[in-house]
Amino acid sequence: MRHRQRRTAVLLLLASAAGLVLIDLARGRPVELRVAAPEPTPTTAASVVPAAVALRPTSPSPEPPSPTPVAVATTFPITGPGTFRYADSTGALLGTAGTLRRFRVATEDGLAQDAKSFAASVDQILGDPRSWIAGRQFRLQRVPRSAPAEFTIFLATPATSERMCAAGGLATEQYTSCRLPGQVIINVARWLTAVPDYGAPLAEYQAYAVNHEVGHQLGHGHERCPTPGGPAPVMQQQTLGLKGCVAYGWPYLDGRRYAGPPIP
Repeated sequence: MRHRQRRTAVLLLLASAAGLVLIDLARGRPVELRVAAPEPTPTTAASVVPAAVALRPTSPSPEPPSPTPVAVATTFPITGPGTFRYADSTGALLGTAGTLRRFRVATEDGLAQDAKSFAASVDQILGDPRSWIAGRQFRLQRVPRSAPAEFTIFLATPATSERMCAAGGLATEQYTSCRLPGQVIINVARWLTAVPDYGAPLAEYQAYAVNHEVGHQLGHGHERCPTPGGPAPVMQQQTLGLKGCVAYGWPYLDGRRYAGPPIP
């Protein structure tokens, strides 16, 4: 007596981006089960990055009022044309005593942040009561390109800033900012993204970047972290690591000049 053989249907479950597919291996016919696609995740608007003063790490005294934040772009090109647009207005007089030292502000063509907004950020930083004017040795004022000035603060792409710094013998590898006589060169990548593990808001790093390079222009050299866990001196190379200190972007703390041991 002959026995009829039964075919056992084996179903293979396959997953795909569009849904689930069942394949009947016995019959070789796919059976598709559609699954509803997941709901799209809502996106949020890009954050507005304040462009100047932020957190003060350690100080029992009240904070000075923060200026109105200035929105900045968060994307930037790596290379640029090497030409610059200057802020043509005259800024407020910063400081109350001492020799007047004038400076210009310029941004490389092609950057989303224009010279006017960058100049506003620089004015806010250098005009802060924790900045260099606190020493009452000099005042600072931004002037247009047509006016005499001691130095210019440039905001440049990584490639352009590297070329400018290399012209003075400084190697930045498209990463750090630098200062040459009469030129404070801020790398836009650092200006907009700071550095990994900085441990403070972007605005604190921006204050550090400007105050550090302007500090070189004013005659200050590099310093070391004086006390692990304490604020980093503004003339410490904070971009290359805090070395146990806490991020701090200002040369004055509690109304007094704050510095670390000098590096020969």
